[in-house]
Amino acid sequence: MAELTSRTVDRCRICGSKKLHRYLDLGRTPLANSYLAPEHLEEPEFQEDLCIQLCLECGLSQLTKVVHPDRMFRHYLYVSSTTATLREHFAELAATAAKAAGTKPGDLAIDVASNDGCLLSAFKAVGLSALGVDPAQNLAAEANARGLETECAYWSPDMAQKVSGRRGKAKIITACNVFAHADDLHGFMRAVDAALAPDGIFIIECPYLLDFIHHGEFDTAYHEHLSYLGVTPLEKLMAARGFGVFDVERFPDIHGGTVRVYCARAGQRPRTARAAGFFAQEEKFGVRAPAAYDAFAKLVLENRAILRGLIEKLTNEGKTVWAYGASAKGNTLMNFFGLEARLVPKAIDDNPKKWGYFTPGARMAIVGIDALKGARVDYLLLLAWNFESEIRKRCQAAGYQGDFIVPVPKARVVPGRKT
Repeated sequence: MAELTSRTVDRCRICGSKKLHRYLDLGRTPLANSYLAPEHLEEPEFQEDLCIQLCLECGLSQLTKVVHPDRMFRHYLYVSSTTATLREHFAELAATAAKAAGTKPGDLAIDVASNDGCLLSAFKAVGLSALGVDPAQNLAAEANARGLETECAYWSPDMAQKVSGRRGKAKIITACNVFAHADDLHGFMRAVDAALAPDGIFIIECPYLLDFIHHGEFDTAYHEHLSYLGVTPLEKLMAARGFGVFDVERFPDIHGGTVRVYCARAGQRPRTARAAGFFAQEEKFGVRAPAAYDAFAKLVLENRAILRGLIEKLTNEGKTVWAYGASAKGNTLMNFFGLEARLVPKAIDDNPKKWGYFTPGARMAIVGIDALKGARVDYLLLLAWNFESEIRKRCQAAGYQGDFIVPVPKARVVPGRKT
């Protein structure tokens, strides 16, 4: 894959400014979703710089390097439907979007980066026609086999024109946890413009910048996440493409804090008071000023020393520590904090597609929750801390009697007996 080169980012992908301030450098790390089969453990892993910079003009945070997307997305093991939390969330999203758009039965909804079709199923359940677009060949094939129509492709203006010519204009277009993955955001919006009905709505869901900073969620930084988004830079982009943000919702329990940003063509819908509140909050935070970002980076470094020291201490005392969640965020944390399989040998994951693989960098063996039975595990490091409540219930149902370590925003031990 030598031809799949990375690109250095020296200007803002939204406003074009070169006034960029680096504030969090996580070093050179492997790709967070590049899980290793046993036969590949002796091979070198691809690595790239993982460093975030702030645009001082519009407030966009973005990585300094863009890894070629084919390295990350052509074969993908993360699936949206693994957790009940996300299945329920997408069911609510489909119903809310249909109401907001004023759809009628049979109207088209397009989900960009539709993954295994979790949201497509929800759209069909509320009476809409649903079409997915996703570049992961394995996931697109699975979705199509289940009757969830999916184009195996990257979202682009050409793809949008193709879809519109065949299916007509969409009343709803969704981009859940993908907008931050796109390098060419203006091209992404040109594609939305080409496929969306004149009175349609475009909905973005992504981890929220202020949660990222306020809650120390550095581990949601990985090479797939090119941008770290607030509504202020998003509105700058929308205005440049003839759109506007008209409403915003926040979901604190989804991925550590997610915003749902509702967009429509300029002048189509008035901005809600709720959305105005988000813009005011970001101005108060200082979304374009370095101070809060630099303070965040300092706290991340302090937490690295705390968690590393805790795990070393437990290991030296003869305690066994496993992880729960062979997640991308967990891989960022393990590699930046210098935690390897010597300290945390196994990672439990609820996605069977990952079982038998090893995590990138740290090389933890990935197993299912049944591996807890008969194993003496004293602590579980909750790498998928965004699903803490659900994971703890699963572990207790499986008979786990140990304690939990929650790693962010500041590492702490939570007794297992708590519910």
